[in-house]
Amino acid sequence: MKTEIAIIIFTHSLSAFAQGTFQNLDFESANIPASTQAPSLVPISEALPGWNAYFSSGGVTYPQSQVYYDAVSLGGDVISLDDTKEFPPLQGQYSVILFGGGNNPYYSASISQTGVIPSGTESLLMDAYLPAGASVTPVVAINGQPINMTPLQSFVHYTVWGGDIPAADIGQSVTLSFTEPPEPSSGAQPSIFELDNISFSAQAVPEPSPLALTGIGGLLIALYRRYAPKRQ
Repeated sequence: MKTEIAIIIFTHSLSAFAQGTFQNLDFESANIPASTQAPSLVPISEALPGWNAYFSSGGVTYPQSQVYYDAVSLGGDVISLDDTKEFPPLQGQYSVILFGGGNNPYYSASISQTGVIPSGTESLLMDAYLPAGASVTPVVAINGQPINMTPLQSFVHYTVWGGDIPAADIGQSVTLSFTEPPEPSSGAQPSIFELDNISFSAQAVPEPSPLALTGIGGLLIALYRRYAPKRQ
């Protein structure tokens, strides 16, 4: 019973919590001209306002001024804003897909944003799609320090993940990053990480029982996704 109550409190806290000075956490601020053909490269200011994009390998980072619109990787590293049926958006009109390179050289794909985490924050949430049997795990980090992200609830096309934020980072200006590492073996298919609906929560990530996860937990998170107002 205590577990179910914890999930209720946690879920109800999600819909009203602020995003600090971060922006475009749901990727709905994209401003893609109607004449844009897919797939194509577009300025990051049009595709991902507020975000930075970069590839990295061997400790060297390569900032990107453009990202793809509706692209699918054929083997290399790619950052793409998608709204097509190839990879349908997880929420709203747009989602971001990070493809880690599957061909030499092996580049990781990342997006990042610097902002102030709102006071009172306890955890970070995101919707994510990873292919079944994925051999690499996305990295969510604050100032380069990974956050331990835990799957909270799985749905047909995505999983809700959450991770507690270190207390020292609350109320501070930090760089939040999401990275998809490359595949470890030569000639492999690119790794895939589809991301959407990033949010801060005033509750620590709960540790519900399996029964709660499959029952009331799923119901409450589904209700939140259905009725919570879309973040801008």
